Amino acid sequence: MTPTDFDSSPVPATRRTPLPADARATQGMWLLIGSLAVFFVSSILLYVVYIAMRVQSEHAITQKMILPWSFIPSTILLVGVSVCLELAYRAACRDKLARVKQMAIAACAMGIGFLFIQSDGMKRLLDGLAEAQTRNESAYGYTFILVFLHAAHVVGGAIGLWWTARNALSNRYDHERNIGLKVCTLYWHFLDVVWVFLLISFWIAVVLVNAKAS
Repeated sequence: MTPTDFDSSPVPATRRTPLPADARATQGMWLLIGSLAVFFVSSILLYVVYIAMRVQSEHAITQKMILPWSFIPSTILLVGVSVCLELAYRAACRDKLARVKQMAIAACAMGIGFLFIQSDGMKRLLDGLAEAQTRNESAYGYTFILVFLHAAHVVGGAIGLWWTARNALSNRYDHERNIGLKVCTLYWHFLDVVWVFLLISFWIAVVLVNAKAS
């Protein structure tokens, strides 16, 4: 019997194989999207429930509500960003670098256009709020808060768009190196979905408020 037979030192824990950097980045983006999804879903549900309760309350909302027309072109631009990024990612997977550059630049331009047009819609919401005698009589203020929250996350996405376009122009995306483009695409897809649900909640609010105010 040898001394090693009596070795009582602890057995080292099994080491986990570290995830590749690309897989970790993708997981991190999905975790971010998941947490933001919980936040926006909660906010949208609270918005609809609050509007419905206010309409039926003693001090009901009396001001009619009209959604800004600029929400139409801003929605088109937002979807355009997502489509261009998806096309850029697919082009990168096929090593079509010229196509990647074109789509990344187009996505960046559309993102800037969205922020510009969306700012007009936010201004119109504030104008509607200013026309109300009291804030309690208007639904514009609560709508503005949700639009602002979404726009704030779009600003973060716009920074990612700039970085993605910069890398695309430097030929840094191909079939092996495209994680930055992938996570940026996932984030903008998420922003698209959130905006669609926001528009649905705004439409519900308009129906409830205008039916009561008429």
